[in-house]
Amino acid sequence: MTEVLELSATATERYATVLAGVASRLADRDFIAAEAQLQPIAGERWVGSLRLYASPVAGVPKRLGRSVADRVKAEVFAKDSFRCTYCGGRAVPRCVLVAISDVFPELFSYHPNFARGKIHPAFWALAPEADHVIAHSSGGTNEPSNLTTLHTTCNTRKSSTARSALPPVVIGNHDAAWDGLTAVYPGVVAAGEEHGVRHSSLGYHARWMKYFSDAASRPDVPVGGLP
Repeated sequence: MTEVLELSATATERYATVLAGVASRLADRDFIAAEAQLQPIAGERWVGSLRLYASPVAGVPKRLGRSVADRVKAEVFAKDSFRCTYCGGRAVPRCVLVAISDVFPELFSYHPNFARGKIHPAFWALAPEADHVIAHSSGGTNEPSNLTTLHTTCNTRKSSTARSALPPVVIGNHDAAWDGLTAVYPGVVAAGEEHGVRHSSLGYHARWMKYFSDAASRPDVPVGGLP
């Protein structure tokens, strides 16, 4: 096991590149090649902690959790081309990462509560969340137009901080065709039926595959941003 205390500036793209290769091999049922592809990041465990981008401001309420339906999350992620709208990095939905962990539970560990020492740092670096543009405490809704994609790390560090108070990030050109590995997701799930251990309940992956299929068939909606 390799303990990881912090995520480097290149961690997101490094993990995305490695896991794209792993997922492609798994979709072809080539378990040996998939494990070989995984080796550069195999066995890593997150043991670090995240520092907020800014200190809480007096008078600004803490961000309160509000449940967003998984179906809506899938639509938001697709709307934003599976990219974090703050840092611009590629995102891979948690369910896809879980499907890879199903096949390699020790080499690519997962914990549903993201427990330190029990989860691969790629989940923190890549898994997206649907964050409210206008907070629900200020009247914001759970409509896709009021939601934006943020990496789990970016969203955690953002907390209730306004966009104007966040450190500036220069977002370079990127591949607009990135799909968060959703195209190969069904093949990875099928591979998990033959090899490894299921982390999720029956129907978990089937639901997410339907949500992504439905999202892909919907017309474009306006892209949200951080407040």
